[in-house]
Amino acid sequence: MNRVLPALALLLACLLPGAAAAQDPAARDTARRAFTIRGDTVPTVADTLLPISPRGAFLRSLVLPGWGQSELGAPGRGGVYFLLETGSLWMVLKSHQKLKEARQLESIARQTGEIGPTAKHPLVRDRENQREDWITLSIFWLFFSGADAFVAAHLHDFDVHVNAVPGPGGGTELRATVPVGP
Repeated sequence: MNRVLPALALLLACLLPGAAAAQDPAARDTARRAFTIRGDTVPTVADTLLPISPRGAFLRSLVLPGWGQSELGAPGRGGVYFLLETGSLWMVLKSHQKLKEARQLESIARQTGEIGPTAKHPLVRDRENQREDWITLSIFWLFFSGADAFVAAHLHDFDVHVNAVPGPGGGTELRATVPVGP
């Protein structure tokens, strides 16, 4: 556990600067521009690649949570899904270890006559519930990541800019800009 948290923090720190650049429309347009070498225009990699299909983004995120978002140009969001899934799976492992310890205590309690031969120790029941909860949360993050990648692939070319700005009376205004026409 002592080594995992710094590694996760380092991974998140590496992904966040790229996420800010990927979300900025000016940075995105600059990255997609073709460059010129000796008078010849050479398209960038982003120009030559087609965006992935919604099904492809969904399947990528099912294989590795966050992969679909990263392929669509949102590596920060993909990193968050990866970290959520990794954390949940880590807790599945830890809760499984705690369950094994509780079962050992249960066998000792049976040997000493504290509980009956067929009775289940309350700690074992609680640890089984905890493990089940972490497994459920891991499955949730896996499919939520896939669903988010699926929707993001559908909306990949939908150019809407939403901003929250301070309002004149001290509140917050939500502004959306939708381009209309060619």
